[in-house]
Amino acid sequence: MAYFEPTSGERRGVVVLGVALLLGFAILLFVQLSAPQASGDAEKPGEAGTSLRSKRSSQLYYACPERKVETFDFDPNEADSTTLFRLGFAPFQVRGIYRYRSMGGRYHEPADVQRIPGMTNELWERLAGHIRIHRRYQYVTPPPRSRDRLVRSDSPVEAVSRANRDTLRFPEKLRPGQTVSLNEADTTALKKIPGVGSYYAARIVRYREALGGYASAEQLLEIEGIPDDIGQWVSVDTAHLRRIDVNHATKSQLVRHPYLRVYRAGDIWQWRHNYGPLRSADDLRRLPNFTDDDVQRLLPYLLFR
Repeated sequence: MAYFEPTSGERRGVVVLGVALLLGFAILLFVQLSAPQASGDAEKPGEAGTSLRSKRSSQLYYACPERKVETFDFDPNEADSTTLFRLGFAPFQVRGIYRYRSMGGRYHEPADVQRIPGMTNELWERLAGHIRIHRRYQYVTPPPRSRDRLVRSDSPVEAVSRANRDTLRFPEKLRPGQTVSLNEADTTALKKIPGVGSYYAARIVRYREALGGYASAEQLLEIEGIPDDIGQWVSVDTAHLRRIDVNHATKSQLVRHPYLRVYRAGDIWQWRHNYGPLRSADDLRRLPNFTDDDVQRLLPYLLFR
């Protein structure tokens, strides 16, 4: 048994190890006993349940810097994503603007920007006066025709010519019971409507071209600022409306119509891709971005073939 008896060095090692363990245990016990007292001094009554970790995490979640919004002139047809973000547009709005432009859509006048999904009154009122549409994106307004352009200044009919110019500058207005054909009248005829001058006459013609013709006089009220009683001064002939073949039109052709734009045109395109041709207005009502009012407005302009 002497073979297994520890040497003097081994005994000293065991003693040193035991002392070290006791010392470590004493230090740990001292730390645990002193910790509650320190935390009690740091915490106020009623806040014992709030730990330092929870306070720190709340700071991480809520102490986020706000995005700086700027206001300056811009063209929505050419502004890049960085510019749009600086102006205060949300990420989903920027994606929608890019998607609309990639499909051939263009903003022809400042009022078109109001149709951007998610547009708020605060954002519109701040940016409305800073929208600058480049001339190449604007609709063409035909110059007014002058009946006395070729009359010489020394002509004996100079007085008559001057009277004609005054008549053109201040056209005679329609009388009660008189109307103009909404789908055939040019700007000169439209300016005879009470309350309509050169500006609104040009807008009526531009909107007629975008729609493919007016299906009803009520559509004029979709033009901002148009007189409310304009319907009594016009007649509507729907025989020559320009219609869209929903099953064969390209995506860019669908997008250009004011009642379709990007999202509804995308719905039609996706339905055709997944299920084939649309057969009636009932198929349109199944699409996510179409309401019954949308379908009723569109029906005069659609062909299902």
